[in-house]
Amino acid sequence: MKKAEFWKGFGLGFTVLLLLMCLCMTAFASSKRTIDVEDGIGISINGATFIPRDATGNQVSVFIYNGTTYAPVRAIGEAMGLDVKFDSANRMVQLTTQDRLLAQSGASGSYISADRAKEIALADAGLKEGNAVFLKVKLERDDGRYQYDVEFYSGTTEYGYEIDAITGKILSAGRELDDFIVPVGTSDGSAGDGTISADRAKEIALADAGVNANDAVFKKVKLDRDDGRLEYEVEFYAGSMEYEYEINAKTGSIISRDIESHN
Repeated sequence: MKKAEFWKGFGLGFTVLLLLMCLCMTAFASSKRTIDVEDGIGISINGATFIPRDATGNQVSVFIYNGTTYAPVRAIGEAMGLDVKFDSANRMVQLTTQDRLLAQSGASGSYISADRAKEIALADAGLKEGNAVFLKVKLERDDGRYQYDVEFYSGTTEYGYEIDAITGKILSAGRELDDFIVPVGTSDGSAGDGTISADRAKEIALADAGVNANDAVFKKVKLDRDDGRLEYEVEFYAGSMEYEYEINAKTGSIISRDIESHN
């Protein structure tokens, strides 16, 4: 009699356990769903194509769902000069402007904005903003002092500035003239003297990087001689990534490549 009651109780308990498992599985399954989105959405910042990427450099999709555009907050925020952090305890994404970041750091005084730093650099270079393509406007701390690192180019000249974030004083200024030497190409893409054209060197670099020409902003395509060998120095940006290549001007082979992530 006791055995029968035991198995009866066991069977009831097992049935309840099965029901709980089924309910849990149903609840778990209901937390996932498939949605239809409109992907292939592009982003431009100040007229330049921006490709959002994650911390490892992989491209992140931007899509539209139910009339709302969804984009990676970190990639977009940092591209706009914001400090981005995630508060895991409160599950909160924290976006902080550069001037607020200065104030929170305990620094004292009045702090110029990133836009003001750009204005100072452009004025010193004698350029209008419409004639410049900015590569970086970043707030950094160096030797206990907050400063803006400002990099941009106009035409074939690249400009680099360090500007005091409190006084607006230019701490350093530099410019580099990148002469675009473009040999006259033939129908097969060569320069006619056994040297590939600058356009062909760009194609080789883009193909290796897996970047579409429309998504790239070129800083330099320069024919140079190194150790008696003619080679192209090719530098360009795509999204938050900077690419640098050295390409043999005779064979088209890649001598070296360097890829860095920039905010």
